[in-house]
Amino acid sequence: MDRFRPRGAWKWAVEILDEMATWGVAGSVLMLTLALPAFEEVRGDWLAQDEIAVTILDRYGTEIGRRGILQNDSVPLDEMPPYLIQAALATEDRRFYSHFGIDIAGTFRALLANARAQGVVQGGSSITQQLAKNLFLSNERTLERKIKEAFLALWLEVNLTKDEILKLYLDRAYMGGGAFGVVAASEFYFGKDVRELTLAEAAMLAGLFKAPTAYAPHVDLAAARARAAEVLGNMVEADFLTEGQVLAALRNPAVPIPRAQAGTAPDFFLDYIYDEVVRLVPPGQTTVVVTTTLEPRIQAAAQGAIETNLREFGPANGVRQAATVVLSPDGAVRGMVGGRDYGASQFNRAVYALRQPGSSFKPFVYTTALMNGYTPRSVVPDAPITIGNWSPRNYSRGYSGPVTLLTALTRSINTVPVRLAQALGRDRIVETAHRMGIRSELPVTR
Repeated sequence: MDRFRPRGAWKWAVEILDEMATWGVAGSVLMLTLALPAFEEVRGDWLAQDEIAVTILDRYGTEIGRRGILQNDSVPLDEMPPYLIQAALATEDRRFYSHFGIDIAGTFRALLANARAQGVVQGGSSITQQLAKNLFLSNERTLERKIKEAFLALWLEVNLTKDEILKLYLDRAYMGGGAFGVVAASEFYFGKDVRELTLAEAAMLAGLFKAPTAYAPHVDLAAARARAAEVLGNMVEADFLTEGQVLAALRNPAVPIPRAQAGTAPDFFLDYIYDEVVRLVPPGQTTVVVTTTLEPRIQAAAQGAIETNLREFGPANGVRQAATVVLSPDGAVRGMVGGRDYGASQFNRAVYALRQPGSSFKPFVYTTALMNGYTPRSVVPDAPITIGNWSPRNYSRGYSGPVTLLTALTRSINTVPVRLAQALGRDRIVETAHRMGIRSELPVTR
């Protein structure tokens, strides 16, 4: 049998190929393991998820934003200005109509550019990948998300035509100011139908795909025009325009319509309301007007506080994000900020980020106690307690002895709710929390 065994250089080649095959199979299994959960997102009628238009009002009845899209409000590709589509392709994905969903050459080009700059200066995601992220995924920057994005991009390419993918991308991309898609953005920034856009206006809109907040003309007109000039240059490089056409557009730059309080839309709150409306309205209803409890002055103050505190204290403490919800005593939401920059990340940390609740969970413990025979004057010892290898301590590092529940709550004493949880049973407390609206699982550990 020795005559069948590879010898010499051939032996080393076989061993190398064997190792490569082993690692290739292992890598494929790993990627599939990470990607399979992503396909749960494409079950059901996912294309119809935005077939509802919601107008959202504040507590005084003033419109604060809109969400959703009705298919008959959309504009077909062949009715959009050709230079708008060309601007998007030249800037975001020049090989869109020739690749299979992932632009390998573009990805390597971006990796090299970022390596030279020692930072992220160029993205490598194709339009199909960006659409996959917009439709199904969050903005988290992780390897797992990128793998899911790649697999979902391939899935989109198999199930949709190139024109359908491009149309969905132009309809669903966030364009700043609470506007999703080029149709809404055209109305928001220029007060006109998308069919009537000039070349300069189309270039400015195409510049928003990369960073809708940084290049929003109402936020920084100079930056928006500089970005539009880059887009026009991209169109020349892609052979969509001549130098003469670009010069004509630069001589007549886009002028946005005036908008008060630009850049202050409560976008995280609008997304939250939209998701709740979709969950609550009966099937078949396509237009909804919702009056909310939002207080504009409180919302503006909350947004300002987030930005001010992150700018002043964030760098020294290694903090880049923050979130807040402002409630009135009756539980009405008066303000909500889910992050620093909605344009950079639409993930609502105020609603969906899971964090250790700390003392904010204590009311559920005390509520459970009151529902099970305790009163505000019931006395529980504030004294050292150990459960397994855990010994909770008070912030003061001291103990007060026997205290009433009212005193323990007002002083935020830690040992008392721990003793109550032991006496009541943690299952009861979890049940109370769920009945009061907490959606997390809250598994009980023994």
